[in-house]
Amino acid sequence: MPKAADKPMARPRILAIDAEGKTTRVKAERLEIELGGGRKLLLAFPERAWGDLEIEAEGDSDDVVPMLSLQPGACNLMTLRVDLHHDMLPAESVESIDLPQSDSPPVLKLAVQKAVDGPDKASVPKKHNIRRWAQAALLRDAEVAVRLVGEAEGRELNRAFRGKDYATNVLTFVYGEGEEAHERGDGGGPLAGDLVLCVPVVLREAAEQGKTAEAHFAHLVVHGMLHLQGHDHENEAEALDMEKLETDILGGLGYADPYA
Repeated sequence: MPKAADKPMARPRILAIDAEGKTTRVKAERLEIELGGGRKLLLAFPERAWGDLEIEAEGDSDDVVPMLSLQPGACNLMTLRVDLHHDMLPAESVESIDLPQSDSPPVLKLAVQKAVDGPDKASVPKKHNIRRWAQAALLRDAEVAVRLVGEAEGRELNRAFRGKDYATNVLTFVYGEGEEAHERGDGGGPLAGDLVLCVPVVLREAAEQGKTAEAHFAHLVVHGMLHLQGHDHENEAEALDMEKLETDILGGLGYADPYA
């Protein structure tokens, strides 16, 4: 019997009110607010009863670091400000704050790096989708960088680290304490790693397999996240277990069986 915390919760009621007091009801899972000056505020609403409202700042350039600051105004009022900093390290290098451990779901610290140009750039999935896919496959706290690359970089990485002279769809790299824990099999400290997705290869495979690009990207993010957390397909039994897990996760996200 499912726990109450696992049951989907009703979507929040979102009311947009203009300067004249006119109210419009909005149905949404996510709001993107353009603040001007290259600043954007993103609000993502929870899908589960234990979920919290996610607030994220974004900039229109990879050369800036968007920062959120909070200014209390009264007991029931606060001001949220978005600033862009040009003299800091890239966003993926900014140190995160370690929150106290609790019984809440595993925490994902995610960085997305987009290193593609030309026509492929328009087909790169949005960061909030990548986060949703990665979170769905998360079994423990992890810090993950997802890098979306072109064919040249994908081929170079595959040749350097796997000795195979071609670009593949996804590469998984485990490092730090997570790698040692993976080798020991004891859970260890926080898991850290990179997923590298070769965008033109993913798009080509999706077309060949009759899938949408979104569905194939989702599958490969889930596949890579499971690899990162110790799952593998070195033999038939492992492959079947991993395929079932991927299919179940993707089904929960609303995607068809990728192996059907």
